[in-house]
Amino acid sequence: MNSVIEQVEAFRRYVLEHAKGDAADLSLDDLFAHWSGLNRSAQELEQSRQSLNRGLADADAGLLVDASQAIRETRARLIRIA
Repeated sequence: MNSVIEQVEAFRRYVLEHAKGDAADLSLDDLFAHWSGLNRSAQELEQSRQSLNRGLADADAGLLVDASQAIRETRARLIRIA
């Protein structure tokens, strides 16, 4: 798929096929996210796989921070510079 028009047409067909039955409750954004996931290049898929593996390695190494702690720390930094 080279042109934007071809991509739009392919997405339109995807929506018409999948916006029925169980998928009828999905938003257009959800349908687009699923469709675009199915149409990623091998390079994009490899980049995603590498990113996920880095995140899993960080988790295994105990490098994750609780979200509420990260928000508190970010707010504190922003207040200092405001």
